[in-house]
Amino acid sequence: MNDLRSDLAKIINRFSPGDGAHESPLRGTYCMKLSRPGHRTKEVWRASLCIVAQGSKEIILGREVYRWDRTHYIATAIDLPVTSRVSSATLEEPFLCLKIDFNSLALSEVAAQLETGPKETKNPLRAVFIGKTSDQMLEAAIRLGKLFHVPEDASVLGPLVTKEILYHLLKGADGPAIRQFVRSGSKMHKISQAIYNLRSELSEDVDVTSLAKAAKMSRSAFFEHFKKVTAMSPIQYQKRLRLLEARRLLIHEGETAEGAAFKVGYNSASQFSREYARMFGSSPLRDALRLKRTGDAPSKVFGPTFRTSVR
Repeated sequence: MNDLRSDLAKIINRFSPGDGAHESPLRGTYCMKLSRPGHRTKEVWRASLCIVAQGSKEIILGREVYRWDRTHYIATAIDLPVTSRVSSATLEEPFLCLKIDFNSLALSEVAAQLETGPKETKNPLRAVFIGKTSDQMLEAAIRLGKLFHVPEDASVLGPLVTKEILYHLLKGADGPAIRQFVRSGSKMHKISQAIYNLRSELSEDVDVTSLAKAAKMSRSAFFEHFKKVTAMSPIQYQKRLRLLEARRLLIHEGETAEGAAFKVGYNSASQFSREYARMFGSSPLRDALRLKRTGDAPSKVFGPTFRTSVR
């Protein structure tokens, strides 16, 4: 297996001319490279599968710290506001991973062919899964990486190999729990649908009662399940997404603080500045300038695409 990881690391490194996230010819698939340990950074971790080939990283969600290294994959079934950090990386041995955004259609198709278990699992409600990467998953990841050098091959054959990787993920120990997120009618699927509604209408106020009604749950049951899965309440979840999206607009889109506040749903610029400073430690302008100056801006790869206000 060490040879397989080394082969995958070489492919990722070859496709990554520098530090950062490098989009492959296959949409939604990236090669990640970071050559030094980083500070803890707040970002949106998109629903995805990351297969690590070298180095190690951690994310913090609520009170839980999830750590993984070159022997692991990490799968997140929904978009999550997290704090992350590369914990092991050097110029000689950078952190390298292959990241595949979850495609709900592909995930559902593969899951449907594995529907042999109970309709609901007894696993704890959660959205982050870390497991040992199997030889089969590594072999498929290597074949996927080799396709990147011929864009036509990647666009035609890449989705097939991606489904194979998903198959190995969903067939493994975490598979039954992950499948719950795409199983229509399951608690996890209802929560994921509520999260989709929250993030696609980011500038709208949270109506927990309406979300609970759409999920066919009582308000208290919905609130409890949502918090167990995301480690935060619906209002906290939306607030963090709003502030992270505003930060992305400031850094990557050149938006003003007032403009960013308005686009993500704040009616008060002063309230926005207070909450931004509470989350990131400084005012919107100072924070954006610092990140641009130091080059520590969060990658666009992990940022969500939201529908923001155009009022």
